[in-house]
Amino acid sequence: MIVLLYLLVPALLPAQRKLDYRLQVTTNPAKQSFFVQGGFTFDTEAAAADSVDIVISQGAGPATLQLQGIAAVMDTIRKSTGDIIYRWHFRSPLPAGTPLHFTFAYERGGAPAFQFYLDSTFCMAGGYGAAWYPQVTDGAGNHTRGTGVITVTTSAGMMPVMASSTVTARGNTYTFHYAQPDIFSLYIGRYTRQEYKAQRSFYTYSLSKGVDGIDLSRKSAAVLDYLSSQFGPLNIPNFSIIEYPDYVAEITGIGGASILGGVAMPTGALRQFNYALFGHEIGHQWWGNKVLAAGSKGESMLSEGLAQYGSLQVVSHFDSAHAMTYRRTGYPGYISDQCGLGYLQNAAAGNDEPLVALTGNNGHTIGDSKGFLALELLSAIVGKQAFHKALRTIGDQYSSNGVSWENFQAEVEKAHGSSLQWFYRQWFERTGAPSWQSSWEQQQDKLQLSITQKDSIYQLPLEVLITYSNGTTTLQHINIGDRNNRLQLPVKGTVTNVQVDPYFKVLHWDEALTPAALAQAKVVKVLNLRRQQKNDEAMQLAQSYLEEGFPDDHYGVEYTLLYQMGRIAAMQHKDKEALAYYQRALQCVSRAPDLLAYTYYRIAQLAAAQHDDALMRWAATNAVKADAGNQSEGMAEKVAALLSSVVAKTP
Repeated sequence: MIVLLYLLVPALLPAQRKLDYRLQVTTNPAKQSFFVQGGFTFDTEAAAADSVDIVISQGAGPATLQLQGIAAVMDTIRKSTGDIIYRWHFRSPLPAGTPLHFTFAYERGGAPAFQFYLDSTFCMAGGYGAAWYPQVTDGAGNHTRGTGVITVTTSAGMMPVMASSTVTARGNTYTFHYAQPDIFSLYIGRYTRQEYKAQRSFYTYSLSKGVDGIDLSRKSAAVLDYLSSQFGPLNIPNFSIIEYPDYVAEITGIGGASILGGVAMPTGALRQFNYALFGHEIGHQWWGNKVLAAGSKGESMLSEGLAQYGSLQVVSHFDSAHAMTYRRTGYPGYISDQCGLGYLQNAAAGNDEPLVALTGNNGHTIGDSKGFLALELLSAIVGKQAFHKALRTIGDQYSSNGVSWENFQAEVEKAHGSSLQWFYRQWFERTGAPSWQSSWEQQQDKLQLSITQKDSIYQLPLEVLITYSNGTTTLQHINIGDRNNRLQLPVKGTVTNVQVDPYFKVLHWDEALTPAALAQAKVVKVLNLRRQQKNDEAMQLAQSYLEEGFPDDHYGVEYTLLYQMGRIAAMQHKDKEALAYYQRALQCVSRAPDLLAYTYYRIAQLAAAQHDDALMRWAATNAVKADAGNQSEGMAEKVAALLSSVVAKTP
């Protein structure tokens, strides 16, 4: 449903010391009320001798924020995100370690913002994206995690949920205790809690009947235990899986979030346990939660890249049959462009940056495609055992003050025992991927193999799969590092085929993937404009591609472009145009199987809004059929919910 799954993790470092909160939250979803009050204390750092910054989201009214016992003046700075910086200037510099005590009260209201949503049945208040409570920074934008006690009172039948805390309840009031510093995220809905006991308690907070919390928790526990054996122990009291509605995911554009001690995911992501998705999200418990990036260089690789690397380790361990598919064209049911093909499509579209300098959406787009494959190759060169030893050392030694990219490189080199600068330069500090041509000739018991690198020259460890006339195979290992490489390999029997890197262990311009990547580059260009909220530009570019025509469309490019144009038109509330784009897409000869069910579902939604019952039911039926044909699940429930809502609105 969400084209790009933004797996959100903090990029925050300690800014002040001993930050502790006492918060009272009172919500009335029916009245769009979200009232927060209380106090917080912390000791200043040396960098905050002259002033401190407190960030609070724009509310329904002005916030009341007061500093107790210390002379200061305050001014405000409005950020583009809607947050407001309250900057307190002390009348005289404060020694480091000076305790500060603030009190505050404000009505947040229901105005939507990034990671904040409130309606009559559900509330999402994500602390990593919306400062729904006062967040302390050091003036350079670095936020501080805090401990504390948070009391939440809400409407009857509603349950507030906060991860990585212990909770007590009395009536409609829940009290959450945070002994470990965190950025606080709050979810409120008509939850049912299921508990699974492992080494620690696992909780699933579900909103819908189709979510099997015990199965999700059991498999999550296995994944967390496995990653703990690779990355080191975690200090979390429990682990929570928190559901939020699909419509909230669609409105906010957030398809999932990793929070300390838990994950929050839309309903559609919880229908069936996905090892790649949960591996990534649980991987963030180390990379982005336990260990934070210090500095901007390599920041995305130290969070997104390493979390995605953890995801691949999980798939390789629990679902090894799909490990190569994951590397090459994507894991089934996971984000389709987070794989080798996804990177090649972006590179073909001109969207590429060095892994140490990823910006904006590329932290996910490139970090979760090229990034994790580069880390996987690095682990193969270093050796898994040594590489994971380095990661455990990082977890032990850098969890307090964060790890810089230079620290990461040094720890990996130390575990390896020799310099890896050649690898860092060719994979992390420049754009692109290897491209080669190979040819072979058998001379009795020798195979003459020639490999020519087309563009940039890489040092590469490669596998060569040799197939013989009797059907047997052998796998041999080689190394290349020149423009033209000639190698002689021993063989036993008549060779019928030779494959270089048959299991796609090295990201490269594969002969089979390259045509698909070049064709899909048009879609990527349009989609990237849409992600940047440049919808008019995206529509104009897509229309220009349609006018050029698609005489030989093997990859469903025309279909996908029309679908994306339908999505943009719908977001612009041009329902008739959106419907026409979707219907036109269905007329294409070449279709995109992963979008077909949603094309029908979008038509059903628009038909329902236009009170076209016949079209709605036709599209809904075909949405379920297409979903089943693509070996997916979940569309039946979406369709049932759509039909139920139509019946409920019928006089």
